[in-house]
Amino acid sequence: MTSPAVILWNPVLPPVVMLLCGAVFAWLAWRTYRDCRIERRKRLLLWSLRMAAFVILCFILAQPSRRDTRRESEKPALAVLVDVSASMDDNPTRATQTRAVRAASFLRSKAIKQAEEDFRVLYFAVGNDLDEGFAPTADLSFHAPRTFLLNALQRLNARLRAENLAGVVLLSDGLDQSMLDLDGIAFTAPLLIPELEDPAPIADSDQIDFAIADLAYPKRVIVKWDTRIELSVQRKTGSGNAAFPVHLRHNGTTIQSEQAEFADNERFRKIAFTITPDQIGSQLYEVVIEPEGDQDSSNNRKELLIEVTDAKQRVLYLEGVPRWEFKFLKRALLAEKSYQLSAFVQGGDGAFINFDEQSGFAGGALPTLDAENLKAYKAIIIGDMPGSAIDADAAKHIQDFVDKGGGLLILGAARAYGRDGIIGNEHIQAMMPAKSGPDAAMREGRFMVDFTAAGRAVPALSSLADEMRLPPILSLWSPVETGSFTTVVLTSSDNTPVVVTRRYGQGRVAMILSDSLWRWQMGSGDDNGGKGIYGRFVTQLLTWLCPSQDDRDDSGLMQILLADGEVDLRARVVIGLSGLKQSGVNSVTCRIRTPDGKELAIPMAPARLEGDVGLSQPSDGFRCEFVPDEVGPYRVTVTSPDGTQDAGTVFLARFPEHERTGQPANRGLLQRLASMSNGKYVPWAEQQDLLAKLDHSPRESESSTEYPIWNHWLALAALIALFCLEWWLRRRADMV
Repeated sequence: MTSPAVILWNPVLPPVVMLLCGAVFAWLAWRTYRDCRIERRKRLLLWSLRMAAFVILCFILAQPSRRDTRRESEKPALAVLVDVSASMDDNPTRATQTRAVRAASFLRSKAIKQAEEDFRVLYFAVGNDLDEGFAPTADLSFHAPRTFLLNALQRLNARLRAENLAGVVLLSDGLDQSMLDLDGIAFTAPLLIPELEDPAPIADSDQIDFAIADLAYPKRVIVKWDTRIELSVQRKTGSGNAAFPVHLRHNGTTIQSEQAEFADNERFRKIAFTITPDQIGSQLYEVVIEPEGDQDSSNNRKELLIEVTDAKQRVLYLEGVPRWEFKFLKRALLAEKSYQLSAFVQGGDGAFINFDEQSGFAGGALPTLDAENLKAYKAIIIGDMPGSAIDADAAKHIQDFVDKGGGLLILGAARAYGRDGIIGNEHIQAMMPAKSGPDAAMREGRFMVDFTAAGRAVPALSSLADEMRLPPILSLWSPVETGSFTTVVLTSSDNTPVVVTRRYGQGRVAMILSDSLWRWQMGSGDDNGGKGIYGRFVTQLLTWLCPSQDDRDDSGLMQILLADGEVDLRARVVIGLSGLKQSGVNSVTCRIRTPDGKELAIPMAPARLEGDVGLSQPSDGFRCEFVPDEVGPYRVTVTSPDGTQDAGTVFLARFPEHERTGQPANRGLLQRLASMSNGKYVPWAEQQDLLAKLDHSPRESESSTEYPIWNHWLALAALIALFCLEWWLRRRADMV
């Protein structure tokens, strides 16, 4: 409803001043026409036109505005919060209706239909989070893995704080997992809670049922690192003291056992195992409890799959005659726990000395640089070595290593960068981000260096790029010619490249054009965890060079790819195969052994492998799909058509990780919520009367709209029309 409008005035000049001006203007205007030789009627008309124009000007100066007031009536809001967690489908009391069925029934009841006429009904769903876009439908599903009920109530109160909220209908079993303090929650409206589950009958104390309620473990661990597996054993029925063994098995063999001891009326007991995996790959474990006289043995075991990986990224360092660069580079890498250095340094007699982080110094020749040996490394560092140090086959394998995702750092000097140096090798030269000019030499002096814009954009070097000033270097190899795919990371003050990089295939190559970078270690002090600028620069550069496991193509060997080692039962599993380089192969066979021992053969077709098999970058390979129909481990093997290669892995199918634990509804929590909010908790038989006494009086609100009317175009049009009419009349009377 709209009230009558009100005119408001905001004059520029006081009204008294405008009246005085009007009187003076009227007298002067009359005096102008008084002595004119025209009829009295025309004299009055001209005077009236001028006074009318003055009145319009006074109207504009008064700046009037119009205020319209509108009164509105708004229905109160009624929030309906539905718990959509999987525990709503539980039926621990063997009732004819589950909690989910009763919740869906209430949403279709006459009480809700009547409420939609009297209130603005707002629907919300709660599971892991509060869903404000929830709409109750006939196919309402209860599948959320957790119930964060108290978190949702907090968010709901904040969301509806400004609403005219009559109440909140809560359809939940109260099995909250948010771990919040109930006393810290403020309620803005009463909670109206129907009982979705009738009280359970008193259980027969003679029945005994223990179950593994929860299992906590890391899905990916480091080889030879201690790993903790924790489980919660629950007494579902029974009483009295109880004790029974709990076993941890690996590939069917018991490796550890603990004793679970329950006191009288104790419901839960925590058990923990500590293992130290010594094998890399997917490792299958099983936790088993063995209570005597247990009524339900189906909940007495759970399987788990742990991916064991190598902690360190292995770096191969090939150096010529020992120099200062080797000393400080070795020190920097040994201080970095994520790297394992394997170095080969040439002695004075031409023989190589092997320095390995784990074995120390030992005499020996260079390792065989082939695909199989290089596969163990993430990056290769080549120091100041002549071209004769490695043969063409080894250089070709290094080129293939980088092409498939490895990192290469050239840390040479005059010998490596000279005419007969290592970069003159055909395969090494093809990867270089810079080539030496005809008269290139190692210039000595004091050269100030700084990051380029492209160098500052490299994420791994971003912290160093923020340094106020990098130390100078005392040598610089120049002139050099950079390629079209080269990125200059560091330059001297005269724009001569110092550090250059490029991508080659799936890998990365970096080249340091100075043999005095190690001097950054001298006098730079320790920062950032005790590492100097040199140590930080080298390790961060290697971090950029080393590929992630998902990005690197370890091919040359077949590899089975899965997006996840644990999948839900009856969920589609995509199995990929990479690394099969045999020509003319259009199909391979994937063999799957099910938990009950059946052997399945599924053909794999050529395909583009992407994120559905866990790859971050697309790659060519083979793929097939499989749907597990029983819980347990599935062993996957693929053999190449010529029988020379095979690959294998294992994945675990399990029930969806919902919160169906068999717990009865938490009446205590629901009753406290109703009491603290001045609401109601009613038995299911009274659920139709739950909303009967709610106040549905509408909220009256008043809104005002104010807008100016002095600047309307009609006022200006009338003013111009009056001036034009006066001019026309004066013209006809020959008064112009």
